[in-house]
Amino acid sequence: MRAVKVLSVCGSGTVSSAMLSSKLEDVLSERGYDLEATEVAPGGVSMAIQNSDYDLIAYTSPVEDIYGIPVLNATGFLVGINEEEFVDELMEVVGKLDL
Repeated sequence: MRAVKVLSVCGSGTVSSAMLSSKLEDVLSERGYDLEATEVAPGGVSMAIQNSDYDLIAYTSPVEDIYGIPVLNATGFLVGINEEEFVDELMEVVGKLDL
């Protein structure tokens, strides 16, 4: 089984996106999945999408939904608000992947 490939997006592409990737890794690991994450700022999304195939985008800074893959707002998840709802949405997306 291959890892779930996530593009993690925050304002600067460093701190919040790295924290988001870590939380995503914990959630996915608990459910038997590996994570391969890349952290970028919103301006780096197009280039990242061109250079690799991602399964989804998780963001804390707005991203346009024009890339043909699921785009999940992870702001609440990162700060501990409505985490279960986000995890349900995440796992619904992951469940549809061909891993």
